[in-house]
Amino acid sequence: MREAPTTSLLDATLDLPRERLIEWLYQMHLIRAFEETVEQLYAAGKMHGTMHLSIGQEAVAVGAIAALRPDDYITSTHRGHGHAIAKGQDLRAMLAELLGKETGVCRGRGGSMHLADLERGNLGANGIVAGGIPIAVGAGLSIRMQGQDRVVLCFFGDGAANHGNFHEGLNMAAIWRLPVVFLCENNQYAMSMAVRRAMAVPRVADRAVAYGIPGETVDGMDVVAVYRAVRAAVERARRGEGPTLIEAITYRYRGHSKSDRQVYRTKDEVQAWMARDPIVRLREALIARGWLSEAEAATLEERAREAVAEALRAAEGDPEPEVAQLTEGVYAEDPLFPPRWIRQAFGSEVPVEPPAGTRELSYAEALRETMAQAMAADERVFLMGEDIGVYGGAFGVTQGLIERFGPERVRDTPISENTIVGAGVGAALTGMHPIVEMQFMDFVTLAMEQTVLQAAKVRYMFGGKARVPLVLRLPGGSGTGAAAQHSESLEAWFVHVPGLKVVAPATPYDAKGLLLAALADDNPVIFVEHKLLYRTRGPVPEEPYLVPLGKAAVRRPGRHLTIVAYSIAVLRALEAAERLAAEGIEAEVIDLRTLKPYDAETVIASVKKTGKLLIVHEAPLLGGFGGELAAAVAQSEAFAYLEAPIVRLGGADVPIPYHPRLERAAVPQVEDIVEAARRLARLEI
Repeated sequence: MREAPTTSLLDATLDLPRERLIEWLYQMHLIRAFEETVEQLYAAGKMHGTMHLSIGQEAVAVGAIAALRPDDYITSTHRGHGHAIAKGQDLRAMLAELLGKETGVCRGRGGSMHLADLERGNLGANGIVAGGIPIAVGAGLSIRMQGQDRVVLCFFGDGAANHGNFHEGLNMAAIWRLPVVFLCENNQYAMSMAVRRAMAVPRVADRAVAYGIPGETVDGMDVVAVYRAVRAAVERARRGEGPTLIEAITYRYRGHSKSDRQVYRTKDEVQAWMARDPIVRLREALIARGWLSEAEAATLEERAREAVAEALRAAEGDPEPEVAQLTEGVYAEDPLFPPRWIRQAFGSEVPVEPPAGTRELSYAEALRETMAQAMAADERVFLMGEDIGVYGGAFGVTQGLIERFGPERVRDTPISENTIVGAGVGAALTGMHPIVEMQFMDFVTLAMEQTVLQAAKVRYMFGGKARVPLVLRLPGGSGTGAAAQHSESLEAWFVHVPGLKVVAPATPYDAKGLLLAALADDNPVIFVEHKLLYRTRGPVPEEPYLVPLGKAAVRRPGRHLTIVAYSIAVLRALEAAERLAAEGIEAEVIDLRTLKPYDAETVIASVKKTGKLLIVHEAPLLGGFGGELAAAVAQSEAFAYLEAPIVRLGGADVPIPYHPRLERAAVPQVEDIVEAARRLARLEI
């Protein structure tokens, strides 16, 4: 057993009001009663799924959150019941959530691991180990950028201290001196692996020195010790002195989850920790000082148990969600148009797809102009990514923006992809409008946890109460000789994820209008930019304007077949259509522009007219978006109008090679589209 610090309540000078200490004792009893009730309900089969109890750790939750103000934020963990109760969440709503009720704090969509209450500053418990750390960094950044006098308290377990999010998050918070207190609840075991086997250093707090921040280890079974340490860290954070790492040595009396057989520890070990129970220690200290009688202590405990029982009686009678409500809350949709953010930033007269005019910009210039106009209109809009400042981004898209808006709003980051995206999530959850750039689309693979498990899901699993207005810009595609790890087209991955929207403009005009629409959207938007498009030029209006998400464009009318494409494939399809026209084959070319949502109506109408469909994209054919589109058309009324099988043309099942001839051969080129369209039009397939 790892020894805890020995400072005891009985020896300490209690310079705290009696009433406050009694309230802390009551809160710890409340947490204990809540979790013992939950344990019984699960054992009786009245609760679904799993649970992770913090019985034994109550002093950490109560002592730490007592050091905060009501408007401060917390991020929690899968073992977060105590954090939620200490932050003031409603017991009935929490129990209703665990019972799967519509009245639950997350409407029965989140369950035990995902308790959240954004109105009370709880940015969410998290089922992913270390998943809340980048979000806490983003919330701290949001506080800093909005000039608020708030602090973020980030709870995580000892297992998280070996995760990349821990190291990336502490480093980023340290270099930016963010108001975040990182609190490790070291309960000795990640799941079954003991801390002593998982780390080469004696203490988690020893790692603080690597990031140039204070680190402290405290007795997590002593509520006053926890309170004092966190209070000092919170005061430092409010003074602008940056983050602190606190390690609270504590213990969970129960297993990791309800299915844990606890074969990795002895009963003697558990009993030794239970002899230092935080509730008993505080109660005995108060009684010894004459601040509480035995009878009063018993009444306090009974009052806590009755509060939980009363909340349970109410929650058990609450209604369950209706199946008809299954998809409610996946996306935040603005019923008005233009969207709320557009009206606030630019007024209600922003044009939708105005005439292109004669002024020409490159694709990169159109993106840059949009970001500049959005940043000038709303101080909450900011850019974040690797080398986007003085360097101007890997492809020069953000050149000049740091000179205009400064390093606070054009924010260079360390190479920390997952925390970059996670910081965007945290900032978006707390009122900002971040635009996050990955240097290459391939690098988003390093940020899939925060993109897919956090950004995409928090709204739904928090009961539809969260908004994540985050734009993630991804330069992708082949053609630059960058080979296999810098040339992928991964957009189909994100189409598959509920909660994300996916945009892939082909022209400078659409790049500007769609980026503004993505910024106005209250959902995370994956914005795909093919690298070969950055230097292409076209007409772009100077004023801000919208191209609505989910609306395709007919780039060229035709009658013999329909070619559907997006991104770079649109330009190749248009060139192919010119060649085909010389042969008497008139191809209708549709630019999807948005993959999720996509414009099925325009595609179906075209197929009903031409009777033939060719779908083209650079991404590999197998599992590509073309398969989804083909299936959707085959299940629509357009199927009856098809005169030939639907043809898909996509990339080869091969990583993008370096050799230029092989690189071209790996993805559809103009000649490939011409040949496939010719055969389809002539029914030679």
